[in-house]
Amino acid sequence: MTLAIITTLLLGSCKKRASPEEVALAFMHAIQDSNYDQAREYATKESQQVIQIYAIFDGRRSGAEREKIKNAKIEVVNIEENGDKAAVTILNSSAHQKEVLQMVKENGQWKISLTFDSIIPNYTPQTGEVSGFDSTTALPADTAAANGITVPGSK
Repeated sequence: MTLAIITTLLLGSCKKRASPEEVALAFMHAIQDSNYDQAREYATKESQQVIQIYAIFDGRRSGAEREKIKNAKIEVVNIEENGDKAAVTILNSSAHQKEVLQMVKENGQWKISLTFDSIIPNYTPQTGEVSGFDSTTALPADTAAANGITVPGSK
């Protein structure tokens, strides 16, 4: 029994940690598939509410908009790492523009760092709301025509 536990711990500790590029792509693919539970796994704890709000906006999209997002080609074009922070630049074929995902290490793993400001322009937290977001960029830039909201993959 002890040998089994030690083996599991050793194999678990040798597991490769995902790179910023791998996390960014996995996050974007989860967003494309409207799989917000999975997307939250790639985001910081502080970013959870941002993804939840984005999911609400996504629910208001037409089927054609969702299909366009789902079929978009996502490509990493640049990665800048600086200690426990990284910026991953994505080229999104549906948006026809480059988008930057800010990332931080949380518990030793790379996570997407999102802000409300990225999906709701000029967002100012009200008293009692979640604060402490420290990233400057969040969900990839793209416009939801009806609301003027910046969201990934649409245009």
